[in-house]
Amino acid sequence: MRQQPAMQTDAERTWQQVVHTDRIRALSSTDSADVRVQPVDATCWRVVDAAAAWGDPEMLIGFVERTADGFDCTLMAALHERQHTSSLQAAHEYFEHQCGGRRCAAHDAGDR
Repeated sequence: MRQQPAMQTDAERTWQQVVHTDRIRALSSTDSADVRVQPVDATCWRVVDAAAAWGDPEMLIGFVERTADGFDCTLMAALHERQHTSSLQAAHEYFEHQCGGRRCAAHDAGDR
């Protein structure tokens, strides 16, 4: 039997929107030259802003996971989206491209 997802409360939806907005804002202030890909284990890497203070939640930009045919990128500012790349270097370049307001401008244009 398949369970139905629990309905979100207004407070949960508001919290998710605040977190999303904060992540977009943090991403827009990240210099692409500060993007670092750090190994977590053999199949997963975290992507961080090296200029942020250690332990600062804004330090975490996203994650990269190895798949059978490449690498999946998850951006903290858009957890429901995945970008597939063919190499770890291409994944790094994807995250660099998302920083510095470029994603914010594209995101805001899509909301209109």
